[in-house]
Amino acid sequence: VAYHVAINGQAAGPFDMLSLTRMAANGQLTGDSLVWKNGMPQWAKAGTVDNLKGLFANVMPPIPPQG
Repeated sequence: VAYHVAINGQAAGPFDMLSLTRMAANGQLTGDSLVWKNGMPQWAKAGTVDNLKGLFANVMPPIPPQG
C-alpha cells in the first residue's frame, strides 16, 4: 500500500508504509497531514485513515512552548 502526502501544498510520493512510519517518527507526517491513495475518493487527514492511525499512536507530542 502506498500513499501520496501533501507537503507544502504539493503532492509527494507515493510512499510505502515503512517510509510513512519514518516520516511520522520525524514529524514530517502528522495526523493532520493530507494523504491519498488509489481508490480513495478524495484527500483525507492521515489520522482519519484506518491504515495510518497506528503511525501516530506512539509519536511523542510536541513540547509546549515555555513562558
